Amino acid sequence: MTDTTNNMDLLSVETPESVAFAYRLAGLGSRGFALIIDTAIIGVFSAVEALLALGVYLGLSAASPRLGETAGPWVVGALIVLIFLTTWGYFIVGEVFGNGRTWGKRWMGLRVVRDDGSRVGAGDSIIRNLLRLADILPGNYAVGMFSILFTRQHKRLGDMAAGTVVIRDETQELRLDDGGVAERVLLAREYLERRATMTSDAARWQVGAAVLATFGEVPQPEWDEPTLAGRVADLCGWRELHRG
Repeated sequence: MTDTTNNMDLLSVETPESVAFAYRLAGLGSRGFALIIDTAIIGVFSAVEALLALGVYLGLSAASPRLGETAGPWVVGALIVLIFLTTWGYFIVGEVFGNGRTWGKRWMGLRVVRDDGSRVGAGDSIIRNLLRLADILPGNYAVGMFSILFTRQHKRLGDMAAGTVVIRDETQELRLDDGGVAERVLLAREYLERRATMTSDAARWQVGAAVLATFGEVPQPEWDEPTLAGRVADLCGWRELHRG
């Protein structure tokens, strides 16, 4: 069961194992600054691609003026396609392989997750970023800004369609069933004790990632669930406690 009831700027999530967490939702300001950073990075990539395309064109022209004249439109067309793929692929690659974080989001301490708090997948990211075409209207992100400001979970249209939300990537996920921030070592050991009884790998990953975040860390893209649990065990002293 997933509970996504919000209290002010909190998104509460309850796992199937009845472990409840709350995440702080990202607001318009931090998301706007993250987008500015991401846009600047994309601009650098695009400028490099344009220089490479110019180099190809000049090289062909130097080899044969007629070849350069013929290839010119193709080089321009390829550059347009490449910049388009870079612009939209940047967000998808960052969110899928960066655990919900592009460079801009990482810099601003933000992360994209699914509504149930789990990791965003490729399909989710593709949907939310394709809808950026609507959020950007009428050219200044007015639609997206209005949506973030006036929806309870600060969602733009892409988030609504994909079932995602942007949260602050803080370590202070709140433990809702004890009325505040849990003592992280006790929470980690409780997770490790109950891990074997959890119903699925997805549930174990979701709870483990939330527990790991209380130590100020996030799972690496290449980690599987046992690796994540092992890292939590190291951080909370579980191995030493059960050694021998």
